[in-house]
Amino acid sequence: MKKSRIVAVALSLLAVFAIGLAGCSKSSKSGSNQQASFKNKTTKKADVKSTLTKSTQLWYVAGAVNSKSNSGLEAYRFNSDGKVTVYNVDKFYKSYSAADKANALNKVGTLNTTFKTKGDNTIINFKGKLSDIPMTQKFTVKDTLTGKNNASKLKVAGYHIARDVDQDVTKAVLVKVAN
Repeated sequence: MKKSRIVAVALSLLAVFAIGLAGCSKSSKSGSNQQASFKNKTTKKADVKSTLTKSTQLWYVAGAVNSKSNSGLEAYRFNSDGKVTVYNVDKFYKSYSAADKANALNKVGTLNTTFKTKGDNTIINFKGKLSDIPMTQKFTVKDTLTGKNNASKLKVAGYHIARDVDQDVTKAVLVKVAN
């Protein structure tokens, strides 16, 4: 009788422990930090391209949503004709017009863009001149993200990317201020 109670208690504890672990692993994968407008979007070519080119906002490229830089941020403004204007800005701005009004848009150049799909990833190729220096770079769009930039207290949404400049690949984010 005593032996069966010990076995029952041990099996009960094991079951509770297993249920607890299952709950923890599900909650970490749920994507609770994702904003509704980006939650169901994929990173397929059509979705990424339309999201970037139909927006009149600035798309910021940084190491992370809250990374700090002494030289400012790169801001990209895509248009539907396959070109992107690149600016250097000092911080995240709520809108393009707010950055323009603050006289914070330091134009670096204009690049030609092409979008293509490779597997589940969208690849954006850039070619042109920045500060009169010829350059090419590639963004491989990985996953969607949302977050909050602590310095500006603005919510942002966008993508995790792998940024390839001259075969030097770094992790970065490509985000815009969410309304």
